[in-house]
Amino acid sequence: MSSRMFWILLASLVVAQPSFAKKDEGKGLLPEVRIGEGGSETENDKKALTSEILITRSENKAIESLQKLIKSKKPGSPENADLLYRLAELYMRRSKSGRFFDMNANNPVLQKSSFPIPNEHGSDAVKRAIAIYTRLEKEHPNFRDMDAVLFNNAFAHQQIGKGTEASVLFNRLVDKFPKSPLIADGTLALGELLYDQGKFQPALEQFLKIEKMPKSRVYSYGLYKAAWAYYNLKDSDNGIKRLLMVVKTNPPLQEGEVPTNRHNLRKEALRDLTIFVGDSYPADKLYAFFEKITQNNELGPAMIDLAKLYESHSRQKEMGIFLGEFIDKNPSNPYLVKANLYLVDAYEDLKQRDKVISHLQAASELCKSNSAWRSTQKPEDAAEYCDKDFRHNSLDIAKKWWEIWMKNKQNVAFSDLTQKSFRLILDNEDQSKPDVKTHFALAELLFQLGKYDEASQEYKFVGDRAQEPTLQHDANYGALYAIEKSMEKSKEKDPAKEALRKELATNYLTKHPNGKYALNVRFKMGHIAYEENNFPEAEKWLSQIAGSNKDPELKKKAEDLMLDMLNMKKDYAGLQKLSKKIIASGANDDRKKSMNKIMEESSFAEIQEVAKGADPIMAARKLIDFSKEHETSPMAKDALWQALSLLYANGRQFEAAELSLQYAKKYPTDKKTVDGLKDAARSYAEIGQLTKAAETLKMIAEMDKKTAKTNIELAADFLRLEGRIKESRDIYVTLMKDADKKNQARLILKIMATYGGKTNNPEYQNLQEKILAINMEPYATQILMERAEKLYSTGKKTAAFDAAKKIMGRGITAEEKAPARLIQAQVLESELVQQSVKAKMDKFAMVLGLKTEKLDKAQQAYLNVLSMSKDEKVVRKALAGLDRCYANYIDSLQNIPMPGGLTPAEKDTLKGELAKIVTPIQGKKAENETRLKTLVVVRATTDSKDRDYSEMNPEGTIAPSASYPPASQFEAYLTAKTDLSPSRVQKNQTKVCSRSFTTKDAKIQSILDMANNCYVSKQYDMTEKLALELAKFKDTRALGLYYLSLASDVREQREKAMWLIDELMKTQSENALVLYQKGRLMYELEDINAAIPFFAKVVDMNIGSAEISTFAAVKAYTEKDYITSTENFSRLTQDQVYTYNMGPLFSEAWAQRGEAEKGIQLITELSVKKKDNVDIMLQQAHLIEVYKSSDIGTAKQVYERVAKVTSKPDLKEWVGKKLTILKGQIPNQGKVTSLEKE
Repeated sequence: MSSRMFWILLASLVVAQPSFAKKDEGKGLLPEVRIGEGGSETENDKKALTSEILITRSENKAIESLQKLIKSKKPGSPENADLLYRLAELYMRRSKSGRFFDMNANNPVLQKSSFPIPNEHGSDAVKRAIAIYTRLEKEHPNFRDMDAVLFNNAFAHQQIGKGTEASVLFNRLVDKFPKSPLIADGTLALGELLYDQGKFQPALEQFLKIEKMPKSRVYSYGLYKAAWAYYNLKDSDNGIKRLLMVVKTNPPLQEGEVPTNRHNLRKEALRDLTIFVGDSYPADKLYAFFEKITQNNELGPAMIDLAKLYESHSRQKEMGIFLGEFIDKNPSNPYLVKANLYLVDAYEDLKQRDKVISHLQAASELCKSNSAWRSTQKPEDAAEYCDKDFRHNSLDIAKKWWEIWMKNKQNVAFSDLTQKSFRLILDNEDQSKPDVKTHFALAELLFQLGKYDEASQEYKFVGDRAQEPTLQHDANYGALYAIEKSMEKSKEKDPAKEALRKELATNYLTKHPNGKYALNVRFKMGHIAYEENNFPEAEKWLSQIAGSNKDPELKKKAEDLMLDMLNMKKDYAGLQKLSKKIIASGANDDRKKSMNKIMEESSFAEIQEVAKGADPIMAARKLIDFSKEHETSPMAKDALWQALSLLYANGRQFEAAELSLQYAKKYPTDKKTVDGLKDAARSYAEIGQLTKAAETLKMIAEMDKKTAKTNIELAADFLRLEGRIKESRDIYVTLMKDADKKNQARLILKIMATYGGKTNNPEYQNLQEKILAINMEPYATQILMERAEKLYSTGKKTAAFDAAKKIMGRGITAEEKAPARLIQAQVLESELVQQSVKAKMDKFAMVLGLKTEKLDKAQQAYLNVLSMSKDEKVVRKALAGLDRCYANYIDSLQNIPMPGGLTPAEKDTLKGELAKIVTPIQGKKAENETRLKTLVVVRATTDSKDRDYSEMNPEGTIAPSASYPPASQFEAYLTAKTDLSPSRVQKNQTKVCSRSFTTKDAKIQSILDMANNCYVSKQYDMTEKLALELAKFKDTRALGLYYLSLASDVREQREKAMWLIDELMKTQSENALVLYQKGRLMYELEDINAAIPFFAKVVDMNIGSAEISTFAAVKAYTEKDYITSTENFSRLTQDQVYTYNMGPLFSEAWAQRGEAEKGIQLITELSVKKKDNVDIMLQQAHLIEVYKSSDIGTAKQVYERVAKVTSKPDLKEWVGKKLTILKGQIPNQGKVTSLEKE
């Protein structure tokens, strides 16, 4: 068994219990033979004790009686001598019991005896006897048995170690009683005393005296003792001669004869001859020697005794000579098995293992039940030699080899030898009574060798046949454990072994339901089912163990498997329940810690399953709760991170960002913290929480020093958008301290932006000078451009032109120069417009030439811009400028006042020539208009209030200019739809703004309605608050950002409003409301031309907006699509037409599409409603004069009213000239007449 070591214990075959758990390192158990099992030693002790106590009592009573009797007799009388002799004999008998109690003084049986134990020692009784013998010799010297008295007294002295006194007494016996029958015994005793004292020569002399007494009963014994005296005197030959005499004088035991001392002495002599001869004869002579002097039944013991002698003298090499001869020549001798076994030991000592196996094999063959040798032996002898001796020796040798192999498992030869030894034993087993203990030992060895399948079979063999409960139990368990190890060893699954494992486990539990390893096996049954994924079956077994406290370690393993099954089933609730149960069952601190961890992990895993489902938000909530409940757990951090990740992934940017801040506070040093804060900053920005975005960026800057400046600058940008000007400016200033030249310029521009266009601020101007001083592009050029644009916008056109000229001279790209060239073109355009064409005849050609020259210069400048720039805004302005230049030039030449003094024919000729000049310009204008349309741009005409009426021909009429409503009239679009689709909320439909309104649990529509209510009631902070709530969620983020932009715009945070709408444009670039808001902001921040592309996209989106309808109408009008123009104008109410000042253009559109009456009717109705509107009156007069010349009188009245209302001198002058022309004029069907005179 794995890592187990086995040790052969003689006299038992109790084996270490196999276990599925790993065995302790060390020596295991191996059975060996129990030699001579007797009865209970305790019982024998009790019997002996009882016997001796009874004898002692009897002796004591006898002694007391004798002592009384002696006292009653006359001292010195013959009777007294007899009584003293008898008393001495009793004391000698009493000494025997005394010695018994001396020897058993520490015996527990004696100590527990209920009988009183005599306290007299054996030596005390001997001394009493000596005293009586001595008294008897002294008081009764003529006592008839004095020779016996002297002999017994000498013997008594010898018993207590008084050899000298004993010798004196023996000598006295010999001297005084030479004819006594005790002379031989005394001589022998005297010789033994001398022999014991090492006085071998004097002792020999005494023993030789006995040879002269052949009829003495101690004659043979005297020869025997003389032999040993010779031996000790180094005279082996005489010693051998005496022993041979002993053998000769003591015939062998005959069949049926009862053994006597003579037989025993012959046996001893033969045994001792092995010593004497063995020391003096060569090994090859020994067999022959003993074969001559012994009977067949004596030869074997003699050979064995010789083997013992040779073994004790380490003469193993020679042992095989005489034993081999003995084995070969005595095929039926009872001692053949023993002879082979002695050779086994001899050759093992010589490490000749092949011969060891050979003789074991020979012994095994002899011991076979059907062998010839065994058939000649007595059954009891065969059993002794085979079942005991052969088995014992085989096990001993197996033990030794096994131990050698265990010390060095590389030496596989010893494991093979051990197996062979076991196999030889088992070859001779009685099939009806199998040797289960040796089978078990073989199983153990096979297990150690890793031969698990064979080991399991052997264990099973034992388990099925063993009667001894412990052995049966261990074998049945070993069979199971071995097959388990076999399966572990195999790389591939074996269904047959799987089935066998179950069978063996069932077998064990059936036979040993309460066995030592029953819990282990039940666990194994559960484990098998677990491995087969049969979880119900596994739970049936494992739950029994988990509910028991018999084996805490196994209970823990069962619990762990049950936990694992729950985990594999993803039964996380079950995991938590079982973990709590384990904790409640009294688990130790480490176990509790593990269970708490499992509860944490299962709770976490349960949430992961929720996260995979349809409700990731709920999963995020659970993760957040988990991180709070298990705050100290390492998974709390992961849970919090996953929660914020889920919120981000599912559109809950605000919650995720807030959670990112919590994460940063809890785990400031975590590697993911900065990433989380970056996501938070981005999310705050995306949902319009710019202040929070700024604060988060500051945190990032603190944690990530590498990007600190970038993040802190971005934070300042957001703060500036939020109107926290001073704070943002301070940050920019701080950043400038360590900034390089390039970054300094950018920061200066941002600082300048914090002044909100207050260019006169000294600090602002100082910053500009710094940029110019370091000449950092493109910022320096931008500043110079701003200055040039300001000069131009304030009418300082020459200065503006010169400023632009300086820019053109800078070493910058053509694209960067284009805006400067545009300013120059605009200045040249203004000169073109200012160039009058009124002149007398002698100046006419010169004036016309100047006008044309101005056109060429302006035209060239604009064309330069177009060639230099690809920027749409710049290109758009250049194309519009060209359009204006062409229009001005064409209009000026078509309406040029004719010089006085020309005849009608000359006038016609002049007009014809002018027409030739105008025609190519008209072609260029048409081409330019086409290009303008490709940019979705229309010409934005100058408002009538900016018109120069002095340049207009009074013979003609004043047509309306195509101007758009001002930016302020493009109102915010409030929608009633939560999907941000067009459905404009009317102001009169809104309700009260409730400042106590809460968004929790409120429907989106309700939040939107309240936002509209608050906007209309001008509680823009509430609108912003509600918009921020909408922006927090993915589904309503667009709606929230849109309303945030509206709120920022109305609160004059237009830069922020623009930033928000740009953010929204990333995902809603085709949304009509978003485009409309973008156009509004572009119009407010720049001009109508910047807004036109966005408004133009909205036109076809049908958003139900009066502003867009107006825009579409004006756009269509400029494109001469009068039908579309009137259709869009028709969508306006009359009040809207007036409010947007679209009456003149609307009516003109009707007239241009051939429905002048509708135009006149419209403008007339407007003039009645708005009597003092100059534009309406001029349009009314224009329509009447052009399309209804029969009503010139009405036109005159209208002009007269204009003259009274207007405060513009040039218009008053023009109207005066007009009225002069109209006096007495005959209607001419709408044709415009020319002015003959100024």
